[in-house]
Amino acid sequence: MNLMSVDLYQSATDPEKFLALPAGTDPTELMGPMTFDRDFAHVRLYKEGFEFDPSESYAGVNAAKIAADILTVKWAIYHREA
Repeated sequence: MNLMSVDLYQSATDPEKFLALPAGTDPTELMGPMTFDRDFAHVRLYKEGFEFDPSESYAGVNAAKIAADILTVKWAIYHREA
């Protein structure tokens, strides 16, 4: 699978929760993430323009699921797992 340029946001209320969006997407225009989890009502930019490779292994996250969510609903919420 190709690299995806994404912006990563961190929940302001729970630092273990993250939101991944296609690069340049304004998170304030999305209702979906906060509908599923109120911790995403307030987010702060964590990493901008991250070159995400869905086939890579990233510690504590399911990269394939994040990529699938971004491709289908244009956003992905996840949290770091131990």
